[in-house]
Amino acid sequence: MTTDTLQINTSAHLRKSIRDTLWYFEFFKHGLSLDEIHKYLREKMDRDCLQTELDLAVFRKEIFENDGFYALCPQSLEIRIQNKARNEKWLGIAKRMGRLIQSFPFVRAVNISGSLSKQGLTGEDDDIDYFLVTAENRVWTAKFFLMVFKKIFLLNSKKYFCINLLRDENHLAFERHNIYIATEAVSVVPLNHPEYLAQLFKENSWLNDYFPNAQIKHRGKSPTRIKRAVERLLDFFLGSAFEKWCQALFHRHVQNQNRRPNAHFETSDHSSAYFPDSIESRILKHYQSKASLI
Repeated sequence: MTTDTLQINTSAHLRKSIRDTLWYFEFFKHGLSLDEIHKYLREKMDRDCLQTELDLAVFRKEIFENDGFYALCPQSLEIRIQNKARNEKWLGIAKRMGRLIQSFPFVRAVNISGSLSKQGLTGEDDDIDYFLVTAENRVWTAKFFLMVFKKIFLLNSKKYFCINLLRDENHLAFERHNIYIATEAVSVVPLNHPEYLAQLFKENSWLNDYFPNAQIKHRGKSPTRIKRAVERLLDFFLGSAFEKWCQALFHRHVQNQNRRPNAHFETSDHSSAYFPDSIESRILKHYQSKASLI
């Protein structure tokens, strides 16, 4: 094989990888920036080379560009640009709420997940999804106090307080491995204690197979002395028995749900997941249909 042929084949492979990445986010009608495409690209490469390929793809009219965003459809660019201010506003709300959530006993780290983590809020049933890391063996105690707060002080509104996923600090590995789980994982935005997100990447080394360019900065910080003191008191008076009671309580709640076909729940010792209408199967089907792309 000649060098010219190798370069053509490499370029064609990269073009397909870029289109596959943009196709995934077409499910949401969501355009991506250069940095976002780089993060979600399934090929290891530097940003300058990627920028060159994107410029060529726009020139060839294979993809569209507007205001620094790229997509396979102009409508996706319009939606992304129209909602920039909305997402910035909600990110500010999430940061303030994240500081409150971080103050709760046994909460070790607060991360934004879901649509806001990808700057994808559009005004259609907006809410803020959080992925929390808790102290070991205290997932359900932490969730209990958070849910009590939500019901009493937020009148059970999930708009700014949607706690979808909790995992304890020593059990951060995901059991299911696919493009959807990988995308959600690398999209997570740490509001504090990113060292736990670095640990999540370490325990889920398979993420690198999907997204070799995704990185997370590591720095450590310990809970305050006051928070540690409160946790010791709660452990003394409540302890593991209360943790098991909370787990059983939430397990019964899940069992009593009128489950939709796409629902996903977890009530294990080290993980809580509550997705009554998960889009996982739908987006995987959409992504698999990319074979029809020219």
